[in-house]
Amino acid sequence: MIFMTFGQKVKNRRKELGMTQVELAVKTELSQPYISMLEKGTFAPTAPTIISLAAVLAMSADELLGINDVKKAG
Repeated sequence: MIFMTFGQKVKNRRKELGMTQVELAVKTELSQPYISMLEKGTFAPTAPTIISLAAVLAMSADELLGINDVKKAG
């Protein structure tokens, strides 16, 4: 099983929804450069950021963090 990083999950889901980094930034009240750094894995997100991203990306925080992936692999 291949695990995706947090940033990869954000980027993939954002693209699935047809959103740009700028659109995601506006909807989450984060900056576009910060979204870019999250997607590249440069920064680790805070809990409020994870919650905001999960809500806008229409997925659970568990899915975004890969917790479900770990349970399935175990």
